Amino acid sequence: MGDPQFGLPEEGGNWPDRPSVFGIARRGGRIALVEIGDPSSRVWLALPGGGIEPGEDPETALVREFEEETGLRVAPVVELGGSSDRVVINDGRAFNVRGRYFVVDILAEAPERLTEPDHRLVWRTPMEAIRNLHRESHAWAVVQWLRGLRDPSGHSRRGRLGAGGKHE
Repeated sequence: MGDPQFGLPEEGGNWPDRPSVFGIARRGGRIALVEIGDPSSRVWLALPGGGIEPGEDPETALVREFEEETGLRVAPVVELGGSSDRVVINDGRAFNVRGRYFVVDILAEAPERLTEPDHRLVWRTPMEAIRNLHRESHAWAVVQWLRGLRDPSGHSRRGRLGAGGKHE
């Protein structure tokens, strides 16, 4: 069975693939989300993450995206899986976002690494996240994470990532 497909209908659109990566970071019973947009007009919630740049592996891209969007330095722990999501972004471009989802550990705060002024770090309970995330694919990832929990650390039954991104 392949990754689930979310988003807009395929008919009538050109949906080039956009490899992307997103993460779930936990602190005190809440998970990190980014509130995107102008608070005086329209905002939406998303998991931290984004596009994988040419030459980047998913784990490197995830660490970079977390720093840019949240000011948190993280380390990927376990991959939850993937999904696809047909979306139209702010400037009108359409993509089929091929997202990979990871659980991450928070290593440190790095506010000097923030580069996206329209992204604000917010903390929500997993249930609040599921109800309010803008993309259905992101809510799906939180559900997958919750279904796989086995201990209070937030790590999944699927095992930790070892050297080279391989599961132990």
